[in-house]
Amino acid sequence: MPYCAEIVRFTVADADVDTFLERRHEAIKEVTAAHPALWSVPLCARRDDGTWVDVWIYETREAADAANADAENMPKFLAMVSLLDNVEIEATEMPAGAVSPI
Repeated sequence: MPYCAEIVRFTVADADVDTFLERRHEAIKEVTAAHPALWSVPLCARRDDGTWVDVWIYETREAADAANADAENMPKFLAMVSLLDNVEIEATEMPAGAVSPI
């Protein structure tokens, strides 16, 4: 069964980067508690053009959809999202065989 990797692109005001990173950490804990099928959040990086990329991997597309549908009930997640602009989300299929053991 393939995983669902959400690749999220966005911008964050420079003054809010530290706040964003703190809120992201809290949001990940909140989403994982509510949706344990959030398998991994392995990457968050600022690109040379100032945009960010963040990768959230769920056990299934259905699990990702359920977490997204529940977003309005997760205040820490919403607090993180409130700092983001120009958000684009690409949901992709990640075959189990593509998972690296390291």
